[in-house]
Amino acid sequence: MNSGLEELHGHHEGTAGSVRLNVLRDASTLLLRPALPIFLQRFPNIELEIAVDDHFVDVTAEGFDAGLRYGGTIPEDMIAIPLTPPLKWVVVGAPAYFERRGRPELPDDLRSHQCIRIRTGRGQIYKWEFEHGDDRREIDVPGSLISSESAFAINAAIDGIGLFYCLEKLASPHLAAGRLEVALPQWSSIGPPLSMYYSSRRQLPFGISALIQVIREINPLK
Repeated sequence: MNSGLEELHGHHEGTAGSVRLNVLRDASTLLLRPALPIFLQRFPNIELEIAVDDHFVDVTAEGFDAGLRYGGTIPEDMIAIPLTPPLKWVVVGAPAYFERRGRPELPDDLRSHQCIRIRTGRGQIYKWEFEHGDDRREIDVPGSLISSESAFAINAAIDGIGLFYCLEKLASPHLAAGRLEVALPQWSSIGPPLSMYYSSRRQLPFGISALIQVIREINPLK
């Protein structure tokens, strides 16, 4: 699709229409927010409706043209277009938490820590995944706090409530500022990219193709 970028640039002025997109909240923060000013300026006649929703929905049945989610969660009968490289996941905590509770040295040590857990859009508590060489582990961590939103959980971690497992990119501003620190860095795992997906039985609308090109052009997760 990169080969079509010049064509999109050259034919955008008269392009009109509307598209509906269902987006994971993390994707709206990392990809859409930096891309939308450029997209809306370049394609002013395209009406873009975005539903930010962490609950998993059938995008076709609900009338959406496409969805934007983590690659590993997309149904197999959909066409998926990766928009990012594979993504790094880390455990983060506040300096005050580590002073109070110490640092885990191995993933299994998390069983004796206070962890902030996430309930996924499918209603399941997410198990934390780790890898170190060929050693891969999945830990069902304990914790008194469960959230459905990464941003809320990151703020809770900053407040010293517990450890949180998230995309490194989501935590990076807080890591740079010293509000959070990474635990178990040698066990950080790499997960699927964020991907745009749509029904294999439908043609991808121009508006979605154009948005994909803008996201790839600015490459916000570079």
